[in-house]
Amino acid sequence: MPDRLPIVLLHGSANGSYSWGAVREALTARGATVWAPDMLGYGRSPAPSPGWTVREEVAHLRGWLDQRGVGPFHLVTHSLGTFFGLHMRLVLGARVSRLTLVDPVLVSVLRVPGEEEALREMDALFRRFMRAMPDHATAARVFVEHWSGAGTWNTLGDRARALITNLAPRLKAEMVACEADPTRVEELAVDPVPTAVLVGEATLLAPRAVSRILAHAFGSETIVVPGAGHMIPLTHPAAIANALSVTSAAA
Repeated sequence: MPDRLPIVLLHGSANGSYSWGAVREALTARGATVWAPDMLGYGRSPAPSPGWTVREEVAHLRGWLDQRGVGPFHLVTHSLGTFFGLHMRLVLGARVSRLTLVDPVLVSVLRVPGEEEALREMDALFRRFMRAMPDHATAARVFVEHWSGAGTWNTLGDRARALITNLAPRLKAEMVACEADPTRVEELAVDPVPTAVLVGEATLLAPRAVSRILAHAFGSETIVVPGAGHMIPLTHPAAIANALSVTSAAA
């Protein structure tokens, strides 16, 4: 490094900015300027409004960046953070000067011929989560074990389980918004910027399909992270830091 652009790390569902800790430490050690906001309802950010929308989330993130004087930046997103990050890019325009999408998750881009199986995978998670939702702990377990594998819930400490259980209403709102979003990939990729896509070698079908679709739409390279599942920022932070170092050097 150092990157010519500050790097903004946007977390996914059920994981606040803390999930980028190891990535942020590695990037900072290489001289990068790194920011990691918490979305509404996560970390130190305020709770979302009762009528929360994607627009409210984007306004929150924009305000967070404005308060810190962040100008043009390199946006790095993980999982469903990609959904919010790409909608933020539509609002901020050229201020998002580069993208790195890590095991991205969006539903709307899967509603095309040939991606029916990946779409069914996301729909199945949605239905299972909603059926469990009267019990927040059960719904949280469904969510965690979908993305990280059966039995993962029991390996978490009491504090982590309590934290994710408390996030269940926020997770529901995120999933409803993502399911309802009609935005086509052509709209999300308008005026494409330099982009890299990282996908876990052992991740689920939906993020593999989304990665392929977004890589094609943005004309970007795809980096497969060997041995990684979906939670790459937690399990393979060095792979992200190394990929960002390469893209920074090419900037």
